[in-house]
Amino acid sequence: MKNNEIIEKIIKERRNVRAFSNKKVSKKVTSKIIEMGIWAPNHRMTEPWKFTVIQKNSEKRLLISKKIENYIKENSNNNNPETVQKIADKAKAEFELCPLIIYVSSSSGKNEEETLENYSSTSIAIQNMSLYAWSLGIGIGWSTGKPIKVKGLRKIIEAPNSSIIAGCLYMGYIQKKSDIIKKSRTNHLKKTIWK
Repeated sequence: MKNNEIIEKIIKERRNVRAFSNKKVSKKVTSKIIEMGIWAPNHRMTEPWKFTVIQKNSEKRLLISKKIENYIKENSNNNNPETVQKIADKAKAEFELCPLIIYVSSSSGKNEEETLENYSSTSIAIQNMSLYAWSLGIGIGWSTGKPIKVKGLRKIIEAPNSSIIAGCLYMGYIQKKSDIIKKSRTNHLKKTIWK
């Protein structure tokens, strides 16, 4: 296979996944995935990203998982307490049992334009990480929901108050690639204007 064909295959196959095996992602592999992230383009060479790796069974992991549970209980629109508890328990367990969690934050810029550029670059870094991880049989579930909305998160992950938390990455070796649903996209020509 040619390089361009390999890249195309990985781009089209990659999915946001959270069904992982119990196999541990080593520090060496994790570090390499993060290294691939920092090769994202970034205007003005601000290198705005910061990565906080939260190990399984660590105090921080347990603290954040409890905060996720509380966030769901406090913010759910569901009126059935039993249903809310089930949802909260599931989210808490998913966070606790995930082989590896990485929080990614983006530095604020000197102005709104630079802040947006920084966030865009950080998002590209996450995509780079996802593509490289996928090539190793590792999936990443990129969450911009509950895990980044919990109270006091910036302090826990040591992110400056001025930063933007770009995502919480659930990460692990993919349980079964055969179970991953293939998806399609609208033809790019329908989303492209040629002038």
